[in-house]
Amino acid sequence: MTEQRYAEDVNVGDEMPAMVKNASRAQLFLFSAATNNPHRIHYDKDYAEVEGHPDVLVHGPLQGAWLSQFVTDWAGPLGRMTALSWQNRARAFPERDLSFKGKVTGKREDGGRVLVDLEVWEEDEAGNVLMPGQATVALPGRG
Repeated sequence: MTEQRYAEDVNVGDEMPAMVKNASRAQLFLFSAATNNPHRIHYDKDYAEVEGHPDVLVHGPLQGAWLSQFVTDWAGPLGRMTALSWQNRARAFPERDLSFKGKVTGKREDGGRVLVDLEVWEEDEAGNVLMPGQATVALPGRG
């Protein structure tokens, strides 16, 4: 179970602990099936090469789902994600570590709740940012 994060314990500039994901080729095939995405660049290496890619590609929506998991895990079971946006800027490949990272960029009260703004991103093994984004979470107070 994810540890609960409280508003009183969060400060602007805090870094979020990284989360690492590594997509298998089987996972990409199954994600294609589950999302009804027949594009062969996600499961057929030979076809991906015809399209100009050195290997199959990790789905953008799968990476977005992982980014959402990263934010909600950080917030804890009583935290609520109120906004999330990202841009896919570069290719992600299977069987390679993808690190999700972030930091607190703002903290404010709004309608009796504490909202925390986050800068979040995904990096490849070389440290290249593949997917920059922003998120906002509502965190509970200790009282």
